[in-house]
Amino acid sequence: MTVGQWYNEAYQALRTASAAMGRSRTLAAADINAAVIARSAIYTQLARATVLLVGGRPAAEALDRARATAMLARHGQSLTQLYVGLQAAAVVDRQFPSSPAAVVAEPARSLRRAVDAIGVIGDILASHVPPGQTPRTPEGLAVRAGGGVQSGLADIARLTTAAIMIDMALPGWLDQRRDHLIEIYRPAAEAARWTASSRLSAVARELISLGRGQPRLHGLDVARPPLNPAPAVSTADDAVAAVSAARTWMWQNTRELTGLHLQLGTQLGLTVRVLSSTGDPEMIGGWRQAAIAAADLRATPPVGPARDTAAELTEVLRWLRSFGKGDHGGPGGRRLQQIARLNSELPIMAATLHRGLSAALQRRDLFVRDEGVLQRPVGSLVFRAAERWRPATRGDDIVQDLTRALVQGQDARSHRENRSPSASAFPSPPRPRAAVSGSSCAGFDPSSGPTVRRSR
Repeated sequence: MTVGQWYNEAYQALRTASAAMGRSRTLAAADINAAVIARSAIYTQLARATVLLVGGRPAAEALDRARATAMLARHGQSLTQLYVGLQAAAVVDRQFPSSPAAVVAEPARSLRRAVDAIGVIGDILASHVPPGQTPRTPEGLAVRAGGGVQSGLADIARLTTAAIMIDMALPGWLDQRRDHLIEIYRPAAEAARWTASSRLSAVARELISLGRGQPRLHGLDVARPPLNPAPAVSTADDAVAAVSAARTWMWQNTRELTGLHLQLGTQLGLTVRVLSSTGDPEMIGGWRQAAIAAADLRATPPVGPARDTAAELTEVLRWLRSFGKGDHGGPGGRRLQQIARLNSELPIMAATLHRGLSAALQRRDLFVRDEGVLQRPVGSLVFRAAERWRPATRGDDIVQDLTRALVQGQDARSHRENRSPSASAFPSPPRPRAAVSGSSCAGFDPSSGPTVRRSR
């Protein structure tokens, strides 16, 4: 599931919990504890997602509610104010015992669902932009370059406004108990009243407004490694996940790419282009040229994770080629819709293969046919041409053909209308900035030669 799906899950859970507070009576202490604990966890998870999205804590230290109130009263620091407000909202001046895992009463059940969903959003972000580390994926590099950040903050702000609605109802929900529990839960009610009366909602509205019309993160999914054995591919979702895992691993491990990866990757690009019928002969021709050139290269076979990556690509190719054999039997429109989702994976795939080609040339692990020599086998009167191979160089025609085709494949402008879940996170992926150079995952620049540098 993608960030967008988990966002919808969290938002609906918060709305359900808010509605339940308005019509239900407070229940046993265990259910109240579960609701109060989940309420604080929601703000904590929203603050975590904010840190992951912007690449660090917007405020150096956590502020108490009095200092947070002063910070929220300022103007022009909406990101810092959001983070400080979320941290302060999470604080309750009393520890409540955790409740049993199987809480079934509303609103505690929905609040727990919201906590889990927002936590998964943070986990997805962390798989691309791990805290304190360089980004692990092209999507992560794009996030660090600013892609999707403003809209991501807007989504966090929308969830914050939904959480504030919970806080507006929480004190009244708790006060329905006219007994000693009122005093026990007074700190939770006070925390909710502070949040509901603070400027946090105004700050959230500012960020929502700033995020309108910006590239969205909703298509971002978790970056998983290639699996062994490669999972069977039977749907477009399976294919997108496998391609994303393969090209992410190749992006991170450029120096382990082999000729087999170049062959499978270019065959994948050509097959997707042909089957999706984009009507762009130039783009089909570019991938065809790349596949023909890659097929004439030889290299050492992949081992370990590199072999698993090749297996994932092989399984996607098997699924794609089954369409051509008519195995799926569905209408052409449905076939086009499924396969076209892979189109927007192709620019990153081309860029990854471009970098892998450069690395393989540097370590002299690609070979091309050399001029044949005539040899006479022992005891024979006939001379035969013996096949010889030599290390490929940048000047070889095959290498130049492959380089040109992969550079052409990196141009995403001609197929923006077809988006896979990962690529739809960034309708216009920003170019990597020089500030992230020096990491192990360099960005690409189609105007340059096949170099190894760094960039969702």
